[in-house]
Order: sequence, then C-alpha cells, then structure tokens
Amino acid sequence: MTLPLLRRALGRATRIAALALAAAALAPAVPRPAAADELKPVKIFFPPLNQGWTAGYELIEVADARGFFAKYGIKAELTVVPWDQYTVALDSGALDLAPFSDYAYFINVYDKGLKAKEVVSSTLPFNPANAGDGLIVLADGPIKTPQDLKGKRIGTQWPSFSGVWFAIDWLTKHGVTKDDVTIVPVPQAQYEQVLQQGGIDAIIAYSPLDIQLRRKGGYRQLFSSADIAGRFITRGGTMASDKFIAEHPDLVKGYVSAIADAADWANAHPAEVIKLGVDRGRLDPQYLPDLYNKEGKEDYSHLRWAVHGLNVEEDLAFWLKLVEDADIVPKGKHKPSDFYTNAFNPYAAQAAAN
Repeated sequence: MTLPLLRRALGRATRIAALALAAAALAPAVPRPAAADELKPVKIFFPPLNQGWTAGYELIEVADARGFFAKYGIKAELTVVPWDQYTVALDSGALDLAPFSDYAYFINVYDKGLKAKEVVSSTLPFNPANAGDGLIVLADGPIKTPQDLKGKRIGTQWPSFSGVWFAIDWLTKHGVTKDDVTIVPVPQAQYEQVLQQGGIDAIIAYSPLDIQLRRKGGYRQLFSSADIAGRFITRGGTMASDKFIAEHPDLVKGYVSAIADAADWANAHPAEVIKLGVDRGRLDPQYLPDLYNKEGKEDYSHLRWAVHGLNVEEDLAFWLKLVEDADIVPKGKHKPSDFYTNAFNPYAAQAAAN
C-alpha cells in the first residue's frame, strides 16, 4: 500500500473509532451486575408474617429473584420488625428502607415529625378489579348498610393505621361521620369472639383474616379498600429517612432503580409474580386466588403496579385530601410534593417529558 493510501485508511479508521466512542457516550448507562462480594447491604423492613402472606411485597420478591437488586449493586437484607415499630426503626436507622407504607399513613407520620420521603411506589395499587380488605360484619346481623353503623363500634388492633381512615372515608361518603362511630382497640386474635359476643359491631380485618372469615361463613365484607378511589390509584411505596437519603444516595438510587425494573417486569408478567411468591415460600397458596381476585378466579391478569414505580402526584393529592377530611392532619398545612421524590428514579425525566 502506498503512503497516501495508508494515510487515508488510518484516517478512516480513526473517524470510525471516534464515532463509536461518541455513540457509546450518548448511550444510556447500564450498570454492570456486581459480584456477590461487591453488593452493598440494605436493611429492608419485613414484618413478622406469621399469617403466611406477602401481598404488598411482590416487587421486593421480583427485584431479588430477577437479579435487579444485584444489577444495581444492592444486597437486600429483609429485617423483621413489628408493624407498630417500623416507623421508629426507620427513624433510628435500624432500618434503611420501609416498603408497604401507605401514602395516607406516611402523610400522618410526616406531619407528626418523621423526616422522610416516599422514594418509589412499591405497593400494589388499589384497583376496583382487585380484592381488598376492609370492614367485616356478621352476615345475619343488623348491619347491612353504612347507615346501620351510626352509633356502632368498629374494632381494630391498629387504630392509628390507615385502614381506619379508609373505612371512615367510605362511611363519610355515605353520610356517616367519624363522630357517628367509635373505634375500639381489639387484639386481632379476639376479633371473631368479640364480634360474635356483640362487643363490637364490625371489624377492620386485613388479609388473610378477612379471607378466612368469609370462607368460614357467617361473615360478610361491607366495604373493600380496593374500591376507595373508584379507580386505579397508587396506594403507597417505600419510605427512606432524609438522613439515609443524604448519606447514601447511591443505595437509594440502586434500590429505586431495581424496584422500577421490577414494576415493569411485574406489569408484563402478573401471573408469574404470584407464582414466584408461591415458589419462594413467601405467599401461602391457601389464600389464593382470594388475596388478589374478588371473584375467586385463578386469574391475575388484572394486576398492575405503578408504571416504572413512579410516585404520582395526583394520587398523593387524593390521599392528602382523605387524611385532611378525616382531621388526621391540618387542612392546608402540606402539599402533595412534600411527601415524595422521584429524583432517584431513572425513568423520571422520561415521564416528565411525556
């Protein structure tokens, strides 16, 4: 090859290499899956599920099983804490991240001083097509309509949890105010006994207890939380303390990215999500399909999670109004954007552009 031809060939090769480098620089960065010894541990709240169900933790299971946590350098360490202590554990640093935080509940603890944010929508949304827990009454008892609960007593083990506010919101929409009913603390193990003896007139029964009672016969669900908004609405997500966010933004971003990928995978494979829970021993098949399907059918095609795990401000506004109307927080004190951030979600910019 002559010298001029050689120079032209080298010049062409140099330009091709430069274009390749430029294209690589513009391409979205895909994290390299970390080796096991490179993964950074993150303490994730997991309740003592002695009732054998994990509805609400589907995306945690998906992110772990599909390798999304590892993809973003995260080692998920499920840390068991009682339900009534997990907010304190988050605040103290005993937990890093707390999934299954209803937005309504989060707004309350935020108002009471918890310095935290909802960083990703990780909880199965409410959807009228889904099954949902709620108010249980005696099937042959006098309580047939919301109005029948005026002057009555509603029992629950967790008076400060959002299930109470959901029930009160439903009652209010049917002309029964919170002052018309009395919320009575009752240990869950005594629900059935106290209801049968007339000590209370209804119970707020969470799954799978509500499933057990309805299957047993003699009980009826008066209200389902899945119907509370009358539409698909994100219910809640994972909260992280402001301190953890400030000190470990990389871990927050890794977790959020993994859940975002898990949400998209779950939306494409809803039936496989349920199978995964059963196969891993996290989901007790005895409560299926009733845990997810109000019609008792082995069909999970209606299940949907928040797209990309993004928090939706319109939905936060719904929950803020609900707790304001229930006098849980003062009206006008907060705005929806106070409670969440999508800053760590890799799909946030794309969603904003659309």
